[in-house]
Amino acid sequence: MPVNPKYMETNVRVPFCAFDALAAVAARQGASRDATVRRLLAEHVERQEQVDPDDRLTHISTVLRYPPPPRWRKDPRQDRPLRLRASSALLERARAVSLLLPGQYERAFRDYQGRVLTDAAVTAIAVAEPFTDEFLDGLLPLLRHRAARNLWRLATAALITGPELDLLDAADELRKATAWTPDTELDEYDQRLLRIATALEEDVAWHSPARFQVADNIARDLLTGPQAEANARMLQEEGEAWDDLHQDTLHADEERRCYLKRGTTDYDWSGRGGTAVWRAERQVALQDFEDWLTHRTRTDTPQYAVHPPGWVLTRPPGWRAVAPAAADTGGLPQPYAAWTGEGRVLAFPHRNRQAVWPLQRRPDAPGYEPVPGAAALLAPAAGLPPDQILQYIEALLVDWNHEFGDEDEPDLYLALDVPVGAAYDFGLISAEERQEAMAQARTATLRAMDEIIDELALDGCDDEDLRHLRHVRGNVRQFTDEATRLDSRIGARFRVHKATWRWPGQSVTGEFLAGASTDLVQWLATVAHARSSLITQRSMQQAWGEAFDRYAPRERSSRRRR
Repeated sequence: MPVNPKYMETNVRVPFCAFDALAAVAARQGASRDATVRRLLAEHVERQEQVDPDDRLTHISTVLRYPPPPRWRKDPRQDRPLRLRASSALLERARAVSLLLPGQYERAFRDYQGRVLTDAAVTAIAVAEPFTDEFLDGLLPLLRHRAARNLWRLATAALITGPELDLLDAADELRKATAWTPDTELDEYDQRLLRIATALEEDVAWHSPARFQVADNIARDLLTGPQAEANARMLQEEGEAWDDLHQDTLHADEERRCYLKRGTTDYDWSGRGGTAVWRAERQVALQDFEDWLTHRTRTDTPQYAVHPPGWVLTRPPGWRAVAPAAADTGGLPQPYAAWTGEGRVLAFPHRNRQAVWPLQRRPDAPGYEPVPGAAALLAPAAGLPPDQILQYIEALLVDWNHEFGDEDEPDLYLALDVPVGAAYDFGLISAEERQEAMAQARTATLRAMDEIIDELALDGCDDEDLRHLRHVRGNVRQFTDEATRLDSRIGARFRVHKATWRWPGQSVTGEFLAGASTDLVQWLATVAHARSSLITQRSMQQAWGEAFDRYAPRERSSRRRR
């Protein structure tokens, strides 16, 4: 049957019992399954849009990620696909009113993947025809969004890691210290601490099957039996009873924690906790960066340090971002919308608006205008999603050779290494310098191969296999395949060293203002954006490793509520 051209088609996966409930509704109404789920979805969206976001409904299966995705490719599925044929507008509205737990994203690694359309479909079906199965039986089926998030917060508290607990404890102590002096003005450090703690709790929680198992355990305690409705209200109201329960869970003794973690494996999640704290710090740092761009900060300095990863940004004199009030349509007003469409400025989300950059004050009239010629600087950003525009701007402003003081020296390599081939083509290096860099990269790659061979030998690899590995040592592809075959854990660590040259200049915008050619500016902008993305990833990986080094599995019982 051809799809109606006004409809989009997508699929969600729902529990078998939800599929059966939908079939019952369709039979009762004498309509097709497609028409029935479309009608239920439209009615669900209409109801959700009429209430406060915290009061919207979600199904318990969404909070508990049930049915769970198979952990292995050949594992049997516990759900079945449900086809949704609906207008794109209805699907977008459904996504907008559905539950996303802190740290979930619609498109992400599977542990972190939110299933907003699944939530909309399952909740819509449950309202029309309640359903259950062996797993769901006895659980309160529908929760409001705030209650659902607080159930998840209890799960995060029960499986909290050292990096997270230290941050939340420090924030809690600060709140207690200032509770009786509401007029106390916090310094910049304390304000940032509270904002990072809030971001950790509300936005960037880490996810794993273990946390969903703990959420299930807590749901069995709170949302079954005669007290289920009262406990759901407690989660929704966020009163004193909720706060006491959250703090007791956060600082539970070992016996209580083991009870809450029943059904999980004994694994140290410190790495994910450390990266969650890193993401909270990074989110706050980018928000402060936005404020610096729009001149909302208290000090209007031409340089600004962003931690993490620790680099320094330099703002060209007179350049700024502006966040105008939205037009009646909800988008940018004119002339900002036209400038964005023409590629003369970039737009990025800022607070509840959109900001545009780079602008400068008009020399002969009030208001702002695009920086002349900046379109060449911005062209490489074409096609980037809106949530990456701010990081692109950041990359343009990084001072790649900033001279740090001893106290401010970052422990991460913050340099713009560019491919020597392109550097030579632009006339930045000589043929001899290019050849030398290529020879150094080749030597480093061969040294890395030798280290892999030595490690495999220590690991007890067969002599004949080692001889073959030494024979293919000069061929990167063959060496990689063979080393991975012999030991995927060791072979996967092999990396080819690229021939690069360290950019000796300052920021990309500095090159633009110095009159560099358009081709060079655009190439530098592209390389800087890619390099800055890599550096931020390495910074997060560093946080992962430091969390394991500092927070080995240890005496949880020694941690007590303060």
